[in-house]
Amino acid sequence: MDINQFKRTVRAFADHPELIDRDHGRLLLQVRDNHIEATLSFDERGVLVTEHGDCLTAESWVVKRLARLPMLADRICDHDESPEHFVSPSGKSLGGQHNDSRGDQRAFHADIAARMTQVLGHRTPGEIAVWFLTSNAGEGKTSLIHHLAVQQARAYRRKEADWLLVPIPLGGRTFLRFDDAVISALANRLRFELLYYDAFLELIRLGVVVPAFDGFEEIIEGSTGEAISGLGQLLKNLESAGTVLIATRKAYHEYKRFRSMAQLLDSILDEHVAFGNMSLDCWSRDQFNRYGKMRGVRNPDTLYTRVASTLGDSEHPLLTRAVLIRRLMDIAGGSDSELSKLLGGLGTRAQDFFFDFLAAIVEREANEKWIDKSGEPTRPLLNLEEHHLILSRVAQEMWLQSTDDLRIDDLGVVAELFAEEEGMAPAVARLIQERLKQHALLVKTKGGRWLGFDHDDFRYFYLGFALGVELVKRDVTNVKAILEVSTLPRFAVDQAVYYLRRTDRDGSRSALRLLQQLASREPTVSFVRENSGFLTIALVDILNVRGVSASCMSFPVDALAGRTMSGLEISDSHFSNTSLEGTTLVECKFLRCRLERLDGPAVKVENTSLLDCEVASLVYDDEDPEYGDIQLYEKTHVRQRLIQYGFEVEDGTKTQPSSIEVVNDISDDLKLVQRVLRTFTRTTRVNESTMQVWLGKKFSRFEREILPRLLSAGVLGQETLGGKQNQRCLRIAKPMRRIEEAMAKAGGELDRFVDALAT
Repeated sequence: MDINQFKRTVRAFADHPELIDRDHGRLLLQVRDNHIEATLSFDERGVLVTEHGDCLTAESWVVKRLARLPMLADRICDHDESPEHFVSPSGKSLGGQHNDSRGDQRAFHADIAARMTQVLGHRTPGEIAVWFLTSNAGEGKTSLIHHLAVQQARAYRRKEADWLLVPIPLGGRTFLRFDDAVISALANRLRFELLYYDAFLELIRLGVVVPAFDGFEEIIEGSTGEAISGLGQLLKNLESAGTVLIATRKAYHEYKRFRSMAQLLDSILDEHVAFGNMSLDCWSRDQFNRYGKMRGVRNPDTLYTRVASTLGDSEHPLLTRAVLIRRLMDIAGGSDSELSKLLGGLGTRAQDFFFDFLAAIVEREANEKWIDKSGEPTRPLLNLEEHHLILSRVAQEMWLQSTDDLRIDDLGVVAELFAEEEGMAPAVARLIQERLKQHALLVKTKGGRWLGFDHDDFRYFYLGFALGVELVKRDVTNVKAILEVSTLPRFAVDQAVYYLRRTDRDGSRSALRLLQQLASREPTVSFVRENSGFLTIALVDILNVRGVSASCMSFPVDALAGRTMSGLEISDSHFSNTSLEGTTLVECKFLRCRLERLDGPAVKVENTSLLDCEVASLVYDDEDPEYGDIQLYEKTHVRQRLIQYGFEVEDGTKTQPSSIEVVNDISDDLKLVQRVLRTFTRTTRVNESTMQVWLGKKFSRFEREILPRLLSAGVLGQETLGGKQNQRCLRIAKPMRRIEEAMAKAGGELDRFVDALAT
């Protein structure tokens, strides 16, 4: 640490930075109302700080004296909750460092926890390492983070490590600021109030703290941009130093469209940032058995076989998702009759397995804990339906407050209102208030003063349950209140429709009319419009409703992905970027709609038309795997591909996929440029040798014919790294938004692309 870095770091910790006195080798400052006096000196190690006769290097003094990291390690061990029975999942990692010689190949790791410890502790001078930890819901991201945080803190206390992992939960909240989240995690969760946000950033730069931002769901494409802007500002403040971990359900840097990362990359254009990804695999049979033995379940392999046989699927979520396996073990540890009853119910309605699974948990809770003992005979306080209903009220209140947990006092109010609406006696209401605080599906958070659902999927299930209740009641006010908060999770949307299927299947068309009524009253940019469209798609898909017409709606990211729809007509509506993977469209019509991007071609199309629609771009897999994903913008090229997939486009002329051959819709040179630009979603600086690995045989043509043109047009910039080979380092020199706009104007030709950026 040089003297300039030391001065900046000290200012970040000081109560009054302007009052720091540093003169003639003396240092005077106030930190958290404590006056510190020390002397400064230099030797071959750099800046030295002597206080009370103890001489330390500047970095050690900052870490131990100002930051009190040993105390923070103690707080993580004492207050962070590491999973009691932890089984490390397997997973895959991709890149991270700009000199990663594996290119786009993912490396498999049987123990992803060990791999994470390795990569998060690696420090590359002059570079920020941003790692995305991704998986499907319930596969153990949060458990893994907290396990690693505690293990790393223990290693730090044993002096076997020199950095700490600090979990910072975001809960998927849309407008949460990073500085608020950091200070809340330190003060509320860890009881550590000794750091300002600027001081926390300095510790990240020093490499002694790695923040783990958990629940960064808004990073997906189509978000409002608040979290993306916050991440960009955070990386910019780090000034090309440190490591950051971000856990989310989608790998942001893997998105195919340049605009996906444009806002982030444009904000860190001058910084050197390397992006990497670690993805978790579903649990295997071996991990299921290891966890079962930890939980004391007799013959877990027999249990696995029994569940797989009943469900007819060895890859069922109940056998592969950690959060559900944990609950399955709870039931398996009880009576065999309970397990048999659960499996019997799961085997009859595959789509409702989550409802049946939670019903088994709730039924145990109702019959064993929620008991009214005030009279004879004793009886359950609530029946099963009422139990689901009160939990749905809790989830609805969390959604309306845009939070993933509630104060215990607020939870009591929810219980009181529920009891009053159901006409229950005051004595029963008080019992419900007390029992709710100890519910098996709720856990204490923030030092025991708040309560939240044990997992997001439980919260989203009951949010969908609450929405389904309001749709069945046709309560316009309450439905609108839920729809206008934010984009609903797909899981909650589907669960709302499943509720209708279980209780009021014949009322689906009334629900569709209600959604159309709400959407028609809203302005163009509205969560009500977006959620109404999302629910309409789900109703048509899950309930197989035909002959539905919808208009003036918006549809969120991937609204069409995996859906099966027949006889649906949508007009004057807007679709965000959507994949068509697993989608089936039969006799559907899209009239005067704008579709931002379609990712094909894994779609089944029959008698489906796009009339007077605008498809801004289309992504397809090129026949040459070295080019990878190719994005088309030219209307003629997009139209040709859509006809090839089986759509009737514009004039109603239908051409079978086998009778049309799409050729030369985009030049090979521009395909290669798109391939090159995608490498900069992995790192903001790319060595020439690394680029050669990524492009393979096509590198020589790129270097000889295309790179000089991109350099002269200012699309790319270069720096000389020196050394024996005198290698170059390439970087993006134009804002990514401008690059995508130029790509849209290029008409598939490199010359037009370069000309659009040269002006």
